[in-house]
Amino acid sequence: MRALPQPLRYVLLAAGFFALAVAGSVLGTVASAHHVSGLSNLAAALVGIALALVIGMSRMAYITGIRDPSLGRQVTAMVQAMDTGQPVSGEFVAGLRDLVPGSPLTRWKRGRVSITPRSVTWTRRMSGRACDLTGAQYTGERRRDPSYTEMTLTLPGYCKGENVCVISLQAHGTDVEVAAPAQLLAVLRYSLARTAVGAP
Repeated sequence: MRALPQPLRYVLLAAGFFALAVAGSVLGTVASAHHVSGLSNLAAALVGIALALVIGMSRMAYITGIRDPSLGRQVTAMVQAMDTGQPVSGEFVAGLRDLVPGSPLTRWKRGRVSITPRSVTWTRRMSGRACDLTGAQYTGERRRDPSYTEMTLTLPGYCKGENVCVISLQAHGTDVEVAAPAQLLAVLRYSLARTAVGAP
């Protein structure tokens, strides 16, 4: 997984858009004073867009500054455990869908993969339904389909820009696909192999 973006970048962008909003407000005031309605309307639209971008950049600064570092530390710990042949513990958000013969457009569901040294489970975000992946057999991998067939696959904003891939698994007689950044899928495959052979 690539290095996570720094929150300062988004803080600076938010400050820039706020300055643009102030400039638009001044422009609108001047236009109103000179009864130039077209320019006044344009300035009002500019202020609205700029303020929306301020909110968006502030949110991204929060995500990268507060949430992502903890995720990054967890991913680093999982990768280090995998690289040294140790059992992995951790969790991450991933999409899952059932592979139904004759129905290539089955809906993606968003949930969380939880890995312990002895088990691997995926739990759906909305319903809490768990899917036991412990010992599941890896059957293939593909790139995420950029076409409309993947429209129901939603992952967190911090996955944007990542190499999101899809692996197929056979878990207890059921065929499923799991989607997540490629590095996390490598950790998942490693953990599945360990639980399949009962490694200590």
